[in-house]
Amino acid sequence: MTTTHDRPSLSTLGDSSGDVLIVDDYPDAVALYEALLADDGHRVRTAQSGVEALKLVDEREPEVVLLDVSMPGLDGVEVLKRLRGRRGGGPAVLMLTAARREPHAIEAGLKEGADAYLTKPIDSRELLARVRAAVETFRLRRLLESQRRDHIAMLVHDLRHPLSSLGLIAEVLDNEDLSATERHATVQQIRGMCTEMARLVDGVLAASRLEAGMFSVEPRLVKVRSFVEPMLKVFTPVAARRRVALEFDGSLDLEVRADPQKLRQALDNLIANALKFTPRGGRVRLRVWREGDRANFEIADTGPGIPEAERPTVFDRYQQGSRGRAAGGAGLGLAIARGIAEAHGGTISVATGDLGGAAFRIALPG
Repeated sequence: MTTTHDRPSLSTLGDSSGDVLIVDDYPDAVALYEALLADDGHRVRTAQSGVEALKLVDEREPEVVLLDVSMPGLDGVEVLKRLRGRRGGGPAVLMLTAARREPHAIEAGLKEGADAYLTKPIDSRELLARVRAAVETFRLRRLLESQRRDHIAMLVHDLRHPLSSLGLIAEVLDNEDLSATERHATVQQIRGMCTEMARLVDGVLAASRLEAGMFSVEPRLVKVRSFVEPMLKVFTPVAARRRVALEFDGSLDLEVRADPQKLRQALDNLIANALKFTPRGGRVRLRVWREGDRANFEIADTGPGIPEAERPTVFDRYQQGSRGRAAGGAGLGLAIARGIAEAHGGTISVATGDLGGAAFRIALPG
């Protein structure tokens, strides 16, 4: 039976005490490491062979494994290989080796995914520091993995709704009694849903490119009109259905140096976000102006705003604030907007706007 840790949280990252498994066929070494780590607050188990170690891991997966390279039978490199084959990549692993006699073991261990190696005799301060760092790394990796899983689940949920609606609309269209006006309205609904699904998919692609470091922009001198007018044309009927007033303030003839397609994607995300959280009867405003050598794009709304405590992390990937969690959504839009702004050499910020809700501002150079 394979067991895993409970889902980590941000509150656990500051706790440096961890669950550690020591694997070494020398009893004296095991006793020394166990005493040092237990005194430092860690929960420690020990094994004197690779086979015993894998059994203990199956019983309860540790956060960190101190793994001796040279053991009879199942050696450290083979144990490491099997640990890395576990779901989620297994625990953090620190290889223990006598470097002068085993340079090949160091190379093999790092190739198989060891997080680091320690050479014998091991300095006690280095051992404690490396184990604390490995515990924090393990927890951070698991936290990111859980956030990714949550993101995928939310994305699937977001796509299921328009897909279900499309199925119902198809049944309506199958009705031969529809008037030309009703049929036109139904087609418009379909187009709107397809646009929303395309925006979600484009968001996932953009987030993947940002994460892989493959995201780029091609700025050129363009008029705001070239990308704001088609954007407003898409969102105006959406706002009307939600009974929200969508306004534009500024000059459509203002020239900015930007990649119009990428900048529009960022603004799309911000406007969609504002419309989602603005109650019926409210307002969403896109304001464009130049201030010194900066072109500014601000989306303000009359929604609940962003709590000040959440503002430092609101643009983090896979991070959602309280209002985002309440309304659902994949939580990538703001992270993508930040990536696009920074790719242009610009900035993005959030504050309480003059409309009383949130005001997101992208400032671009040139």
